[in-house]
Amino acid sequence: MKYLAAAAGVGALTISLLAQADIQPARLRAGAIPAVPVTMTAGADVVVSVAVSDDGSVTDVDVLRSTPPFTDAVVRAVRAWHFTPAVDQDLKPMATRVLVDALARPPSLNSPTVGTPPVNLGVDARIPYPAQAQPPLYPINARTQGTVIVETRLDPSGRVIEAKTVRSWPPFDSPALDAARGWIFSPATAPNVPPSPYAYLVFVFRQPIVGPVSGPGGGQLGTAP
Repeated sequence: MKYLAAAAGVGALTISLLAQADIQPARLRAGAIPAVPVTMTAGADVVVSVAVSDDGSVTDVDVLRSTPPFTDAVVRAVRAWHFTPAVDQDLKPMATRVLVDALARPPSLNSPTVGTPPVNLGVDARIPYPAQAQPPLYPINARTQGTVIVETRLDPSGRVIEAKTVRSWPPFDSPALDAARGWIFSPATAPNVPPSPYAYLVFVFRQPIVGPVSGPGGGQLGTAP
């Protein structure tokens, strides 16, 4: 009887894994970028778990990493995003969760910035979580600021297997994609999640300030060349 029970358990696990593999993940269709608060004087990193309904609308946003005042701007923008809903093994739309990580570069290249550091508030087993994440480089040919949204597809181990821009802002697309391809995620551990989900990275490039520049008329702030 013990062997029969063990065999039944293995069979149930196999069926569960096959069903999980048949789940098609939710995918972003449209969404505005978060506004950068004028009071944000340093870099920021905000990670949210987004609840996507079976009609593709966002029903809730849980903050997993917070950097005020950027957190409120990210939550406000993401609440208005719309997705193609996830689909189960029977091709029926289903509610799911999606990771969004919004990372803003500090507006300084060679001088310290003062601001609130990111605070980790928890994890969500229903989505992957950034384990190794490097910010993109500010391109030397840029003369302004911009925001790029990158869609990443992850393999079951949490590595990026595909990255593309879904919100483009040249010349920041290339450094955003280069950075995204190097990210590594801790995979979701909850049951009934897509084994290869999409995660969305919002990269905010702020025009760097070089720092105080001394001159005949005294110290002034200069921007990057």
